[in-house]
Amino acid sequence: MVVEDHDLTKRRQVTLRGKVIIGILSIVFIVIISAFLAWSSYQRGISGAIKGSVVNLLIKSGDNYSIVGRELAGLGVIRSSFYFDIYLKLNAPPSLLPGEYTFHKNESAKAVISVFRGGANEYRLTIIPGMTVAQIAHQVAKIPGHSLKSFDKALSKGNFKSPFLPPGSTNLEGLLSPNTYFVLPNEPDSQLIQEMLDETTKVASQAGLSPSTRFDSISAYQVLIVASLIQREALLSGDYAKVARVIYNRLAIPMNLQFDSTVLYGLGLTGGSPTYQQLKMATRYNTYLNPGLPPTPISAPGESAIHAALNPASGPWIYFVTVSSNGAEAFSTTYSQQLANEALAGQRGLG
Repeated sequence: MVVEDHDLTKRRQVTLRGKVIIGILSIVFIVIISAFLAWSSYQRGISGAIKGSVVNLLIKSGDNYSIVGRELAGLGVIRSSFYFDIYLKLNAPPSLLPGEYTFHKNESAKAVISVFRGGANEYRLTIIPGMTVAQIAHQVAKIPGHSLKSFDKALSKGNFKSPFLPPGSTNLEGLLSPNTYFVLPNEPDSQLIQEMLDETTKVASQAGLSPSTRFDSISAYQVLIVASLIQREALLSGDYAKVARVIYNRLAIPMNLQFDSTVLYGLGLTGGSPTYQQLKMATRYNTYLNPGLPPTPISAPGESAIHAALNPASGPWIYFVTVSSNGAEAFSTTYSQQLANEALAGQRGLG
């Protein structure tokens, strides 16, 4: 029987314990070094350098910090979009608002966020065809330094110039041109409104409409009314000219236009279909009850709609209805044909 030397066992235990301690210390040392290197790399990644040339970046609606980070890195504003993303996770950034921002090359992540927190030099305002003045006002109100109250106040003053505005009228519906505008945070709303009016004059001219134009016995202002109806009634630009012809054909018969879009506008609504009760409500814009054109445009028409109002297609159509999921309309000359097209629309789930 062999009895192990107690001193030898003790020495082995001490040696093993030492190896474990050394191993743990080595791991801790590696972790510390790795963390230090990672932190140093991160600090370099978010740091700046001597400021370089000026860089302007346009932030579009829907952009997020991931997209912007890659753009900033590509422009040389920041060193790394990867470390910029980490910085954002560690520091709550401000909300991104569309607009134009000015940076320099070699900015730090902190400096970039400060620029975003300070706000854009100019904000991008996009007005799409078919918007009403009320809808435009809500878009403007999203820009810092602007509000619904201030925009409405500017509108109420009525001291604007447009060669298409009828004498004595202050109603600018249909005269604020769809386009993309760049707006300063504290730019006067009256200045922006006049810019939109001037743009309408320019766009109308490009479409062939001048203030002195008379087309099919209607005035230039009434052409804009027709264009606004086209804009709201036709979903596809390819149908604009045919819808224009339907309008002129109904006016010539004469026959009430009977457009849902005008009924809704008169009730302060912009979408959906009017109810049976709404169709009977007496407003100046109810073209089921009132003959002729509505008194003003019902939306801001784009150039294509204005062109269609001046260049209607040739045809005997009196009716139209959407019969395709892509918005295509079917046109007809008799009510029985219209009923058949409405039945087709219903079968396709479009009724």
